[in-house]
Amino acid sequence: MFKDLFNRKKPATGVAVPTAAPTQSRTVTQSSTQSWMPVTDVFNGFMHRRDGSIITAIRIQPVNFELLSDNEKYAKIKSFEEVLNGIEYTFQIISIARPVDLDNFITRMEELKSNVTETKSETKEELQQEIKKINKEDDIRNRLLNSYMSHAAALATSGETVERQFYILLDQKLGKTTQKDEILLFQRTNELASNLVGADLIAHVCNDEELRDLLFIFTNSNQAAFERAPNHQFGLPPQVGGFHE
Repeated sequence: MFKDLFNRKKPATGVAVPTAAPTQSRTVTQSSTQSWMPVTDVFNGFMHRRDGSIITAIRIQPVNFELLSDNEKYAKIKSFEEVLNGIEYTFQIISIARPVDLDNFITRMEELKSNVTETKSETKEELQQEIKKINKEDDIRNRLLNSYMSHAAALATSGETVERQFYILLDQKLGKTTQKDEILLFQRTNELASNLVGADLIAHVCNDEELRDLLFIFTNSNQAAFERAPNHQFGLPPQVGGFHE
């Protein structure tokens, strides 16, 4: 579904496929990219495709199995398996990596490091004791902050700072009764999200902003760490690259 979302069908055998000219204007490139993108718009909680179908998404928060016992791991897997076995319609599970900008985190750590703890003692003796205590606490705090900043800087340099996001996508072909098809997909999506929550997972149905954000990560992976998806109608960059099946 999402994999198919960006896959165009191969042309029929014997049909000539025009080859792009060696030099191409910016306007032509933008038009070509827009025609390649199968999603025409995002509204009312649906991604609308050119083929007349709509797609909804459920975001599921990842679970750190390192913090669970063997029994808890088994229970999580079993519950999730039961939810999936109960689905009687097509769906797709996708995992997408979003780059994370650590500059704000490092800046915040530097601000905390530069903060001076205020004293509240009134007498000279109390003031001296409190200053000694504060200096010791500040020394410990600064060592921890330096460790955090060094670790964050190393991650930023390595390029491994990504947030792994997980989604379940559902689709529905729109027929003559468009509203009925939308209600059917909406009900299926909310029911599946409720079943996932019942399986002790954190899940919710994506709204328009989150759907645009998902598409933005896919088509603008380099900017996704620093920018949010635009709130207006979904658009594409002049060129789309870096996609591999």
